[in-house]
Amino acid sequence: MGKLLVGADHHICVVGDGDQNIYSWRGANIKNILHFERDYPEAKVVLLEQNYRSTKTILDFANIVIKKNTVRIEKNLFTEKGMGESVTLYEGYDEVEEARFIAEVAKELLQKGVSGKEIAVLYRANFQSRVIEEAMLEEGLPYTVLGVKFFERKEIKDVLSYIRAALNEESLSDIKRIINFPARGIGKATLVKIFAGRRADLPAAMQKKISEFYETLEKIKEFSETHLPSEIIKFVIQTTGIEKFLTSGLEEDLERLENIKEMVTLATKYDLLPLGDGLRKMIDDAALSSDQDSLTVAEEKKEEGVRLMTVHASKGLEFDYVFVAGLEQDLFPHQKDGATKKEDSEEERRLFYVAVTRAKEKLYLSYAGIRTIYGQRSINTPSEFLFDIPEELVSREHNRGSKIIYLD
Repeated sequence: MGKLLVGADHHICVVGDGDQNIYSWRGANIKNILHFERDYPEAKVVLLEQNYRSTKTILDFANIVIKKNTVRIEKNLFTEKGMGESVTLYEGYDEVEEARFIAEVAKELLQKGVSGKEIAVLYRANFQSRVIEEAMLEEGLPYTVLGVKFFERKEIKDVLSYIRAALNEESLSDIKRIINFPARGIGKATLVKIFAGRRADLPAAMQKKISEFYETLEKIKEFSETHLPSEIIKFVIQTTGIEKFLTSGLEEDLERLENIKEMVTLATKYDLLPLGDGLRKMIDDAALSSDQDSLTVAEEKKEEGVRLMTVHASKGLEFDYVFVAGLEQDLFPHQKDGATKKEDSEEERRLFYVAVTRAKEKLYLSYAGIRTIYGQRSINTPSEFLFDIPEELVSREHNRGSKIIYLD
């Protein structure tokens, strides 16, 4: 396609960085950059290696990280800025403590006069934002999520609507939201007739679909009477077909499924309440949570808040202080389906390189020794990326004011 566009004269100018190619899942192909000189042998290549953003410490670390990739054009970033502060590496007992550390340090920075716009918290997967948002709210910190906040995400609202509709079939707004998700071929005209009490006017095949939908709600209601909130959410996504639908979908669908699994993790804290009370409180808290930050933080201050976003969303941005959270093997680098191709592995490393080079003055890296995913607590291995940091560039923190576990 490129050759067709430039014509026989080969008039072309390309700007790009193979070390920041992180969108293969959107069709980007790193070979377009790697093979450019082969495709246009007369082209002049100019390497822009001087970095005006980051300290020498951050760049030295970034260079070490990316050199482990074998499919790349060799370059070495340098700067005329000073060494700067060391990279802080924090090991939290679990994801809650990790999030608390991030919020506490962010609060200290804000109290020193740093603008919230110059503080960013980056994470590999969207579902990680939930526990970090909670920590920010507990500290009373203004923050902005680049993207959609956890309880405002469509998939989370869909699951909650299934539960509310099961508990109250007169909740028409919830019925409207979920009756055709996953798709059942129930359109707006059919919905109008259902709400008007004219189901008998519909064709037999459509009546069958509607009956199956209400039977699903009844199953959820019966299950909820004898099970814990986390178990109910698992039951909902399996019984309704949501899990099957998202598993067979695109990359974005798999991310939505991860978000729902994080909802199961959230629900485990409501499992401790008496049967029935936990589910009701979870629904009430979810309804309130989307407005909670606007109640505790003035709107004009939200623009000055700490930035929360995925690493993908941070590309092209820069901040004085950057936190990269969740640096655990299989989370970052991210792994799906139990297998990782070399191309995927190298893209994950490029993604980490992008995260590191967002920082101008100070970089914080963190991971949790234990993380709860889909309601199950598991002991994590630190990310392979963390073993790249030379000791002379790093300062370590452990379990800031919290639990310590001794293993024999």
